[in-house]
Amino acid sequence: MAPVPFYDISIGCYTKALRVLLRILKVASEHPDVASFLDSRLAPDMFPLLLQVRIATRHPVRLVEALTGKQLVPWNEAGTNWGQLEKSWPELVARVKKTLEILAQVGPEEAESKADDTKLPMQVGPEENGADAFRQVPAAEFTMATGIPETLFHVYITYAILRSKGVDLGKKDILIPFLPDYVLNDLPGAQVV
Repeated sequence: MAPVPFYDISIGCYTKALRVLLRILKVASEHPDVASFLDSRLAPDMFPLLLQVRIATRHPVRLVEALTGKQLVPWNEAGTNWGQLEKSWPELVARVKKTLEILAQVGPEEAESKADDTKLPMQVGPEENGADAFRQVPAAEFTMATGIPETLFHVYITYAILRSKGVDLGKKDILIPFLPDYVLNDLPGAQVV
């Protein structure tokens, strides 16, 4: 089996994950109680849906900024959140769309040519350790060890919160954005957002 290109495991995977997120947020937007979902959580000690979406969009933007060498969005002082703090469902959907636009700025050649030399800060200890809590690691290691798993975790927690609130979602809403085109072409009604 041929090795998977860095672009596919990074930009490609982030794009698919965020298409899942956009898809489920759009389905949820039709629910009559959608405004109440922003503060919903699965458990008292978990982040609310609003933060789940913000966190899911953090690593993709951080990677694109590292690969392009440009700051594309304003970050808060701690570097943990970018852009405005959304307060409405349309603003949350717009955040995901903006992240997808940012991901589209990096093509396969640029990603491949910079994958080995680009470093990102990976958290390896508690935040209270300050700078010692982070280690600079190659983009591919960061993406596979932290970026993709954390992004998918927060996308799936968002899905679980929405399901717990009665939004009509199913496994297809998670899988469709990951399916290859030749499979999608044979599935009636399977549209990727």
